[in-house]
Amino acid sequence: MERSFEREIIPMAKAEGMALAPWNVLASGRIRTDEEEERRRNTGENGRADYTPESTWERTEKERIMCKALEKVAQEIGAKHITAGTYMRYQ
Repeated sequence: MERSFEREIIPMAKAEGMALAPWNVLASGRIRTDEEEERRRNTGENGRADYTPESTWERTEKERIMCKALEKVAQEIGAKHITAGTYMRYQ
């Protein structure tokens, strides 16, 4: 996942008093547990694919590893879903 927006752009915008309109929040739905992805696979729900021909709705190995880390954070803070921890950072 590309995080340069958070590391570089947010501090600059804050310092300059600028507003932001994030695009592709929560990685186009790719932040999910292995169980959620398996359920989609089994039900045929799938998910959104990118706009490129080689795109797939399934997560890459790098995305799976990141989601495992978010699962751990969610468990530690008692969140119901792994995306809850991503919001806690800026509150």
